[in-house]
This record gives sequence, structure tokens and C-alpha cells, in this order.
Amino acid sequence: MILERLVLENFRQFKGRQEIVFSDIIDRNITIVHGENGFGKTALLKALLWVLYGREGLMGPDGREEDFEKPDRIIHEGLEHNAKDPNVATASVELTFKHDSDRYILSRKLSLAQQRLDPSRAEVTLAIIRDGQTFKNDNPQKRIQAILPYGISGFLFFNGERINYLAMEKNRAQVTEAIHQMLGLKLLRTTIEDLKHPNVRGKLRSEQKETTSDEKRELIEQLSSNESRIQELEDSRRQVLTNLVSINSELKIIDNKLAINREARELQTERIRLMSKREELGAKLEDITRRLSNLISDRGYTLFTSELINRGLETRNRLSAEGKIPARVLNSFLQELLDSCMCICKRSLDEGTPERLAVETLLTIAGDQDFNNAVSALDNAIGVISEAAKRAQEEINMIIAERLELIREIRNRDERIEEIHQILGGKKDEEVQNLEEKRKALQLERDAQNAAIGRFDSQIEAAQKEVESLAAQIRQIEDMEEVAARAQRRVDAVEDCVKLLEDILLAETKDLRPLLNKEIDKHFRKIIDRDYWVELTEDYTLRILKHVLGGEGDKKTDETDVALSTGQRTVTSLVFIASLVALAKKRSEIPTILRGLSGSEYPVAIDSPFGALSIFRRGVARYIPELAPQVLLLVSPEQYNGQVENSLNESGRVGKRYYLEYHGPTIPDRVNPELVVNEQTIKQYYPCETEEYTEIRML
Repeated sequence: MILERLVLENFRQFKGRQEIVFSDIIDRNITIVHGENGFGKTALLKALLWVLYGREGLMGPDGREEDFEKPDRIIHEGLEHNAKDPNVATASVELTFKHDSDRYILSRKLSLAQQRLDPSRAEVTLAIIRDGQTFKNDNPQKRIQAILPYGISGFLFFNGERINYLAMEKNRAQVTEAIHQMLGLKLLRTTIEDLKHPNVRGKLRSEQKETTSDEKRELIEQLSSNESRIQELEDSRRQVLTNLVSINSELKIIDNKLAINREARELQTERIRLMSKREELGAKLEDITRRLSNLISDRGYTLFTSELINRGLETRNRLSAEGKIPARVLNSFLQELLDSCMCICKRSLDEGTPERLAVETLLTIAGDQDFNNAVSALDNAIGVISEAAKRAQEEINMIIAERLELIREIRNRDERIEEIHQILGGKKDEEVQNLEEKRKALQLERDAQNAAIGRFDSQIEAAQKEVESLAAQIRQIEDMEEVAARAQRRVDAVEDCVKLLEDILLAETKDLRPLLNKEIDKHFRKIIDRDYWVELTEDYTLRILKHVLGGEGDKKTDETDVALSTGQRTVTSLVFIASLVALAKKRSEIPTILRGLSGSEYPVAIDSPFGALSIFRRGVARYIPELAPQVLLLVSPEQYNGQVENSLNESGRVGKRYYLEYHGPTIPDRVNPELVVNEQTIKQYYPCETEEYTEIRML
């Protein structure tokens, strides 16, 4: 899929007809839209999503608004206010794109009358141009879903300041989902879910219960009850996750409102900074706790060997005191003399001679070579274990000290954050009080929802074990009647199919993981200039790793997780998306179990791509041209000026540039009326007392 043109007409703040023609040249695959915060960058991204998916595209993962207030108000406010006929006043977005060998023109249109009645029922049309002829598609939404499924849109069109969540352990399910969606594995999972559905497995189970014995029927009912229980728990868990997304979105809105409130601005800015730092410290604490756990698991046993070491030393000292070590003479040497019947002094050691008797007497007190070797090994083992115990204790003490320091730093920040809460909550400003009170309530609810996830996870695990046990018991009971036996065989066939498909899905995902890791690490090293590497673990968690000194010698190194900053998580998430896009393009060339899968090209559009990157902006800017075959960047001057601008100019990959020209009665706070791009000064704000709107201008 290659984007060609986006046309907006009266969509949100974009008055009249506005358009962007995307750069589709391979060597100049970047289109940049420059715009101050509040001018309409997010609205442009949402226009893309609205034309593709309708109202659903404007909402967050929880089905609620995200970064886009009043999603049911599509039509430009000025047009809405002055409209005489609600059926004539309309807003529309048209997207022209290429896919395979065809060109598509997708259009979504909403009248003011429809917006007032039901804004989700916009008029959508799709024209396909093939071999010079134009065809109308009768089911445009179904065709769009086939080309660009809604499930992967969040990985292609996203807010760059929020994409960092992918590189968190708790979001590995979404990482797995992305792999399945973009690499052609969703069909397998859908088939598995269909076979498990009550219309298939449930129906067969019902038939089986009617024909089998009472004992087996009771087990089947218990099994079905547990499976229903698991489904209910998983549904509840998904709802909790949805609630968490909604809570976090509401918290973000409240934080933004506090940040622009004159009474709260300074303290809220400090709190945001403290919370960001606390998040980094929390990640470091998780990392150091994991290191401590691994150290105790690998070498903790050495800390309990002091008694064993002391006993070994006592044994060695006793043997030394008795003169047994070191041995003055070895029995093997004496035996050689006896066998040769000749002493080293040339005296005869023949049988019956006093000399032979004397040598034979010495055998009773002579040392054994194997005994000497054992004592030597004991000495060596005592030294190795003692040194290992010493090093382990030193490392544990060091890690514990570091951990305690992190806990202290976190506690200090928590105390200051709580102090800010108390100050803001005690302000005489009613708006600040209400916002702070609601913020606290949301935080408490978020904690409760996180605790609920833990409970659901343990309950699901217990129920799944019970299901496995019951299924095994059912299979062991033989049915005497043919009808019952046939019903059992049908159930077994479905279960075997499910198991086989699950094994194939697991094998496919595992086969693709090394390829993904290779792509991820290759892209990651282009951005991060440290000796770090990134990998996708077996449980599909994105991790950044580094070497640290450890083990039993100074030269031995261990692998450990890097405590990720927000910027590093953002980089890791961007790299993961780029790697998926790269593999999706060459999917047909990857030799896995599934055959006949075609490759797909996907564009990427990012709002505020450099907002959370900090020191990594330059590295990501150099890397952006390789992110996807086609990239749309929506950037503010604050993020773009400086290193980002220089890096993108050096790449020579910027094909087209636009800027947003804002007309309104007042300019937003901290916004410059002029925009400077490549040393060119452009007027981007025009005072207008009568209305407020944005226009797209080409640079």
C-alpha cells in the first residue's frame, strides 16, 4: 500500500478543501508536515484513520476518545454554526493509494444532519482503477480491512510519544498480536477460535453428553463449566485492560489541563518530570531485582558452603598433622621395588629376607597416589568454592546497596509527588481542586484494576490446569455404545485439530522470532551507539541487553537487562514496528510451514515522532527513512529544529514538505507566529477575529 494523496474538506479545523500529495519516490520516501501544537497535526493523522475505518479509527484501543476530543464533531465548527441546510453542509476525506497493481480512491463523507443523528453512519465509497477502467466496490469497508486490517493500524499510524508502551513486559500480548496480524498468522488463530466456539465444540459436547455414561457426563459438564469459567475470566481480564487504557487516557487529559492552568502549571510541570524520572528508576529497580534473583539462582548456593569448607579444611589439617600429607613415600613406589626384588640400595628383596619384610611393613603407612590426587582435588575445590562464595557475597552486597539506593530515590520522589498533590489539592482554585481530586480517584482505580489483573491471571491458570485434568479423565473412559463412541471420536477430532493448529501457530511464531530478532537488532544498532543489543524473548517481551562483569573471574561477563528510559522504550518500539514492516514486505520469501502467503508493503505515519526521544533524536532521525517504504512525519518546531533537521537534510530522503497555517483570534501559548525551516522564515499565524481554521501549505 502506497499513499498518493489525502484530500480534506471541512474536516475539523481544516476549512474548505485542503490536500497533501505524498512523496512516493523510493529514494525520497519521507513527507513532512510542520505544525505547531494545536494547529492540526493530530487531526491530520485522525483524518487518515477516519477515512480508512470511520468512527472506530478515531477511538483508542478501549473504544473511547484518545488524543482527539469530541470525535463525533467532524464538520468544521464555522461551517456547522453558519449552515442553513444540515443536509448540504458536509465534511469529507478522500484517500488515493496504490495497492498491488491497482489504484484505489477511498472517500468518506458526513453531512451535518448525519452528524447530529448518528456520526458513525458516514457515506463511504471505494473506486478501483484497473487497466484504465474504474470499478465501484460494493463492500468498501471489507476491502479496506483486507488491505489494511484495523488491528494493525495502531502499529502504522500512531502518536510517537505513546508508542513506547510496546517495550514493556506487561504488553507482550500486544507484541504477539502484532506479529500474528502483520505476518499472516491471524487466520490460524481465527480458525482455532472458531473450532473452540460453542457452535462447534460446544455443540459436539452437548451431543456427547446425551449418549454417554453418567460418570462421563458429569466430567463433561465439569469440563464445560471450567471452560466457560475461563472464557468469563478472560473476558473480564480484557475488560480490565480496556478500563486501564481508559483510565490512563483520562489521567493524561487531566495532566494536560493542569499543565496549562496558571495556578497549577509550575507544580504540574515538576510532577510530570518527577513521574518520568520515577518511572525510569522503577525500571532500574526491576532490572536490579532481576539481576539479584539471577545471581542468587546461579551462585547463591555458595553462600551456604561455609560448614562444608570448614570440614574440608579440618580434614586436610588433620591429615597433615598425622603426616599423611604430603606422603613421604608412595605405596606404588614400594610395590615396584618388591616386584623387582631389588632395593634402590641394590640389596636383595627376595621372599623371606629381613629386607623384604621391612619394605612390606612400610606399605602399611605409605601414601596412595589416588589418595594424594583426592586431597589435591579437595584443596582446589575448597579454594574455588571459597572464592566463589566471597565473590557472590560481594556482588550481592553491592546489588543490595544499589537496590536500597534506588528505593531511597524512588521514596524521595514519591514523597515530593505526594507533597505536590497536597499543595494542588489545597489550592483555592476550584478547577485545580476538582482536577486533583479526580486525578487521585483515577490513580486509586488504576491500582485496583492492576490488582484485578493479577487475580484473574492466577484464576485462569488454575482453571486451565483443571480443564487439562478433566479432559485426560474423559478420554480414559471407554464408551460401550457405538453412538457414544462416535460422539467421543468427533470431539477428539476437533480437540486434535485445535491442538495441531495451536502447535502450528506456535511453531510459525517461533520460526519467525529469530528472523524478527535479526531485523530488530540490525535496525536498533543503527540508532543506539552503545554496546547494547535488543531481542524479542521467547515470551515476546522486547528487551534491551548489555554485558556486565560477573561470574567467577574478572574477564567473565553476564547478560543483563538495561533499565529502559522512556526514550529507549520508544526507540525499541519503533525498531520493532520497522522490523515487522520489513518482514511483512518479504513474507512470501520466508520459508515457514504456511505456504502461499504474499508480502505486503505498509506506510507509516507518526504524529510527534521525536517527542519522547531526548538524546536519541539524531539517531532516530537518521534511521527514519528506513522505517518503512513510505513515511509521513507530523512534527512541531520544538521537536524538529536542530539535530533532527540536520539529520533528515543529510539523508536527502525528504521528498515533500508542508506546513500548517493557522488563522484565529489568538495564538496558542508559547507558539511563535513564524516558522523557520531550513533557514527559511514562514509566516504561520494570521490573526482572524471572526473564525478559527487551519490551511495546509506546501513548502
